[in-house]
Amino acid sequence: MGKLIAHFRKVHLTIISVKAAERLAQTVRNMRSIDGGIQLGVTGSDVSALLPRHVEVTLRELRAVLGGRRVSA
Repeated sequence: MGKLIAHFRKVHLTIISVKAAERLAQTVRNMRSIDGGIQLGVTGSDVSALLPRHVEVTLRELRAVLGGRRVSA
């Protein structure tokens, strides 16, 4: 889950919880046969202001992060 948390913080400037990262990883695993272009909404906190922040990411991006591949969003 650390990979997802670090990715969201670095690339999307969003802080997500461990629980949110676990749910997201489980969702990605459950969507193995779904096209990678589908977008998922993730809500966390903005890094600088700690206000709620909603980010749209592709399933392809999340698969790459969980697979250990370098991603630029």
